[in-house]
Amino acid sequence: MSLLSPESLQLFFSPTAVLALSRVGWRQQLGRTQSYAVSDAGGDPWQAALSAVGGALKEFGCGSVRVLVSHHFVQYRVLPWRDELRGDEEYLALAQLEFASAFGVLAKDWTVCLSDERPGVSRVAAALPSELLAALGTAVSGAGAKLASVQTYLAGAEGLWRHRVSRHGCQWLVMHEPGRICVAVKQDGDWRWLRHVRADEDWVRQLPQMLVGEAMLADLDPATEQVQVFAPSADAQARDALQGLGFGLLVPANGRGFMAQRDAIFAPAWLA
Repeated sequence: MSLLSPESLQLFFSPTAVLALSRVGWRQQLGRTQSYAVSDAGGDPWQAALSAVGGALKEFGCGSVRVLVSHHFVQYRVLPWRDELRGDEEYLALAQLEFASAFGVLAKDWTVCLSDERPGVSRVAAALPSELLAALGTAVSGAGAKLASVQTYLAGAEGLWRHRVSRHGCQWLVMHEPGRICVAVKQDGDWRWLRHVRADEDWVRQLPQMLVGEAMLADLDPATEQVQVFAPSADAQARDALQGLGFGLLVPANGRGFMAQRDAIFAPAWLA
C-alpha cells in the first residue's frame, strides 16, 4: 500500500456473507471485490460473520475500514419530535427507554445511536449489540487498520434514497437482503414508519400485500408508484417482476469504477 495511493476497505457485515471491496487512490476508485461466506457454527450469528471479517482484513490489508451492518443485527425506533427534549442526551435516554420496554434485558447490552435530522422532525434510533461493535474494533485494530465508521444498512441506503425521491408526499423505501426486509416511510421528509421483518424466497410476489399490511399498521395509504426497492441480491427475473408490479428500483450510480449491473451484489459494501 503506497502513501501516494491510499487504499480503504469497505464491508457489508451480514449473517450469510461478508461483502468486501477496496477503494484506491485519492479519488477512491473501486479496487478489488470479494465475498466471504459465513459458516453457521451456532451461537450468535455475528460471531461467525466476524471470522469472515478476519479473512477480509488479512487478504485486503487496507489502512482504513468502513462497515455497513445488516438489519439482522439492528433494531430501530422512530422518535417523534418533542419540543421539551433538549439535545442528543435526552433523545438517547428516550430511545433507551423504548428499547428496554420492547426488548427487556436484551437492550442493556446494546449501543444506541441517533440519526441527524433538522429541528421539528422525527429521528431514527438504532440499537446494535455493544459486543459486536467492540469485536469489530478489536479485529480491525488487530489487523493494523483504523475503523473509520460503522453504519446501519438503513443509513447507507437512505443516503442513496433521499437523492432519488421527492421530499413531498409519502415516500416508501424497501430494503431487501437474504432473509430480511426493512420498510421505511417518510411523509414530507419526516420519518413516519420503520420496521424490518423476515422474508422468504418468494418475497417479490408477497411484497404488495406485505406493504398493504405495513400501511395499515402505520395508518398510511400504500402507493406502489411511491415505493423504491433496494435489492442488490435480486436476480434479473426478480428485478423484472418488481418493475412489472410498479416498483422503482434503487441502485447506486455508475462511477469511480463501480458499475451498477456488474457490481450489484457489492452495492451494500459500496455504500459503507
